[in-house]
Amino acid sequence: MDEPVETLQQTTSLLTRIAVEYGPRLLAAALVLLAGWFVTNWVARTASGGLDRLSLETPVKQLLLRVLRLLVFALFMLMALQNLGIDLLPLVAGLGIVGAGIALAMQGVLGNIMAGLTIIFTRPFGGGQYVSIAGEEGEVEAITLCNTTLRHAD
Repeated sequence: MDEPVETLQQTTSLLTRIAVEYGPRLLAAALVLLAGWFVTNWVARTASGGLDRLSLETPVKQLLLRVLRLLVFALFMLMALQNLGIDLLPLVAGLGIVGAGIALAMQGVLGNIMAGLTIIFTRPFGGGQYVSIAGEEGEVEAITLCNTTLRHAD
């Protein structure tokens, strides 16, 4: 009869010890992520206002803002992981290896993304223009990183 009560007491003791030891770390990491979310939004709004002054096309502006948001939030993610006590050096090395593997596996997709970047930055055509490319023709509706949308009679 005493065994279930003893097990419950041990479990309660273990949970209390874990909460005391890791609770402040989890709270600090959650606060860092919350602050990161607010800072990321503030930086994006500020950068958007600055980019509005430049004569950039919409796809270029969106690409720059997405990259900026990703970098700022990644910085806060690293700070949160550091607060949890996770050693970041092996994590960064592992991410480098995983990134190389993904890059090799996605050569075709990455080639298409590079083609999209080339179209966005060199601007051989823009929105509203009529183009004929590789047997397809139509009016350019939108240019994004992964595709260009044409509107045509078909």
